[in-house]
Amino acid sequence: MIDVAYPYFDTNLSWLSNNYRLLLEANDETVPVRERLRFLGIYAYQTSEFFRARVPSLLAMGEVSNDIRTKLNLFPESLLEHVYETVENQLREFNDILTAGILPALHEQGVHLYYQETFANEHLSFLRKFFIDKLFRHLQPVFLDSRRSSKMPFFESKQLYLVVRLQHRDDSEEDWYALVNIPSEPFGRFIELPELDGRRQLTFLEDIVRENLPLLFPGYDVLESYALRVEKDTELSIEDEYPMQIAQRILKQLEKRNFVQPAQYFYESGMPLYMREYLVSKAGIPMNEFHERGHYILMQDLMTFPQLSRRLDYAYQRAVQNPDFNDTTSVFESIQKADQLLHLPYHSYEPIVRFFNEAAVDPHVREIHVSLYKISPNSFILNSLISAARNGKRVTTYVELNTKLDIQENLHWSKKMRDAGVKIILSVPGLKVHAKIALIKRKVQKGWERYAFLGTGGFYRLTSREIVDHALLTSHRELTNELELLFGYLSTQDEPKKYKYLPFNYLFVTQFTLQKRLLDLIDREIANCNAGLKSFVTIKINQLQDHILIDKIYQAGQAGVPVHVIISESCGLIPGLPSISDNIVVSRYVDRYVENTRIFHFGNRGNDEMYLSSCDWTHRNLHRRIDVCFPILDETLKSQMRLVLRNYVNDNQKAVRLDVYQNNLRITDESRGKVRAQEANYRLTEKMEKAGPAKRAQ
Repeated sequence: MIDVAYPYFDTNLSWLSNNYRLLLEANDETVPVRERLRFLGIYAYQTSEFFRARVPSLLAMGEVSNDIRTKLNLFPESLLEHVYETVENQLREFNDILTAGILPALHEQGVHLYYQETFANEHLSFLRKFFIDKLFRHLQPVFLDSRRSSKMPFFESKQLYLVVRLQHRDDSEEDWYALVNIPSEPFGRFIELPELDGRRQLTFLEDIVRENLPLLFPGYDVLESYALRVEKDTELSIEDEYPMQIAQRILKQLEKRNFVQPAQYFYESGMPLYMREYLVSKAGIPMNEFHERGHYILMQDLMTFPQLSRRLDYAYQRAVQNPDFNDTTSVFESIQKADQLLHLPYHSYEPIVRFFNEAAVDPHVREIHVSLYKISPNSFILNSLISAARNGKRVTTYVELNTKLDIQENLHWSKKMRDAGVKIILSVPGLKVHAKIALIKRKVQKGWERYAFLGTGGFYRLTSREIVDHALLTSHRELTNELELLFGYLSTQDEPKKYKYLPFNYLFVTQFTLQKRLLDLIDREIANCNAGLKSFVTIKINQLQDHILIDKIYQAGQAGVPVHVIISESCGLIPGLPSISDNIVVSRYVDRYVENTRIFHFGNRGNDEMYLSSCDWTHRNLHRRIDVCFPILDETLKSQMRLVLRNYVNDNQKAVRLDVYQNNLRITDESRGKVRAQEANYRLTEKMEKAGPAKRAQ
C-alpha cells in the first residue's frame, strides 16, 4: 500500500508546469521563428484558459468550510499565492524570449515588428490614412466620467480596449478618462506597413490607434493610454473535478455564501495605480480582479501571426496517401477486407471524407449514427449528413451544444440538419458525449453490414493538418455490434446509473466499464510481473489526474512493472518518489503538431494488447462524459502502433522528463541517435505508402 498521503501533483501547478514547457519550445532556436511565436501564442492562450477555468474554482474553494478543504488537502490561499508568483515569473520569461530572442531572429529574417517603439517618420502618413479610411468607422470611444456618459461602461469579454487619460485644452486642471475598443476582428491583430530598409514591417493594431488618438479626441491632449481586456466567461469546475457528493456540498456552501464567479481584468504593464483606482470607482471593478499581463496583452493572437515567408515556418509536409484506399475501390470494400488505421496528420484525411460521402449516396446504406462533440463551420461531415438524410437515409446525430464554439453557429447547423430530416439528440445536462464515433449500417443481400469510425479525435478537417490523432475504420463484428449498442443507449438520453449492465466486452465505455477494465489490465501486469513473466505499461495521454488510476500505476511501479507515461498536458502522478514511483518514467511531449492521441499498451506476457481512446484519465472524462476506448485487433495495425509508440518512448529531442518538482528536464541521452517522434512517425507513414497495401497477418 502507498504510505504517503496525497502523493499527487496539484492540478493547477501541473497545468502551469505544462505551460512552461511551451515556453521552452518558444525559446528553442532550432524551431523556425514564426513557429516560436506560435508557441508563445499557445502559452498565452493556455494561461488565459487557466485564469478562466482554474482560478475561479480556487477562489470559490476559499469560501468553503475547513473540513472540506482539509479532506481534499487543499489550501487555496497559499496555492493562489504560489500560482500568481509562478505566472508572474513565467510572464517575465515570456517577455525575455520575445524581446531578446524572437524579435531579433525575425529581424535577421528580414521582418521588423514594432514593439514598444516610436514609428518611423516614413510610416506616419500610412498609419494616419489606415486609421481614417479603415479603423475610424469601427471605433466606439466612450467617456468613463458620468458627466459625459449616462451609463457605466460595458466591457465585452475577450475584447481588447485602450483606457485613455485626457485633458481638455480649455480645462487643464482636470483629467478625463475614456475607453476605446480595438477592432481586431475585421483586420487581425497585426497590420503590415510599407517595407522599410529592405525589411517587411508590422505593428500591433492597438499601436495604430494609440498613434492617432488625437484624431479621435479633438480638443483634448492625450496624456497616456494602456490596454485592458476582461474575461467574463469564467467557469467553476467543481462538479467536473470532485465526486458528486463532495461537489454538491461545496456548491451548497457557495450558494449560502452568495459566491459570485469573478471576472478577470488583464492590464498592460505600466498602467498606474491611480488609473486602476479610477476604474474601480467608476466602473465598479474590484481591485483584486486586476492582473498585470506584460507590455502587450491578449498575446494568444501570436498564434495567427501573418505568414510572410516559408523560411519562417516548418518545412511543408504533404499528406501521405494510405495505400489501402484507392480511387477505384469503395471505402466500404477496403474496410471489409481489413481494418484500416489512419495516422493523422501524416495521412491524408480523404478516406474519412469518402467514408461519409459514400454513405450519403450508397443505395445500400440505411442508417448513419454519429456523435458530434463540436460543430465546426463549413463542416464536410454535416454536408454529408444532410445529403444522406435527403437521400432517404435514417441519420441520427448526438450533439453537444454547450462547447466553447459559437453557440449561434451550432444552432444554425442544427436547424439546417433538422430541416433536412436529420434526427438530433442533445446530450443530457452534465453528461457530454465526448466519444469520437460513427456507425454506418448497410443492408445487402446477405444481411446487415456495419462499418465504424472510432477515433482519438473528432471530425475537424480544417484542423486535421495540425493535430495528431488516430482513426480506426472497421467492420469488425463485435466492435460494430457493441458500437450499435452504445448508440442505442445514447438515444434514450438516460443517465448511465439507470443501466446496471450493458454487455461491452471489446469496447471500454466510461461510466460503464472503462475505469474498471483499465484497473484490471494493470492488475494483470502486476500479477505477470510477480510471476516473472513479461510485463509493462505504456500510456500516452493528454491529462492524467484520476487518483484511483494513478494509485494503481503506483502499485504497478512498486511491483516492478516498467511503466512509462507520456503526457502532453497536466499530470497528477509524481515520478521518482522513493519506494513509490522510482520505477515510473513520466515524459511530457510538445512538438510541431498538437498531440491528442490516447494510447494504452500492456505487455500481457508477450501477447501485448494495444488500445486507443478519446478519453483522458480525469474525473471529468471518467465520470461526467461518455468516452470510448477501443482495441487494435489487426496484427499489422498493432505492429504500426508499436512503432509509433516506441518513437515517443525513445524521443530525445522534443520529450522532456518530469522530476518530483514538476521541472521539465531536457533529455541529454543520444546513445541511440537523435529520435524525434513526430518526424519519425511521418517517415513511418511515408514508408507505408511506398510499401503499398498492407499484407495482413494470417
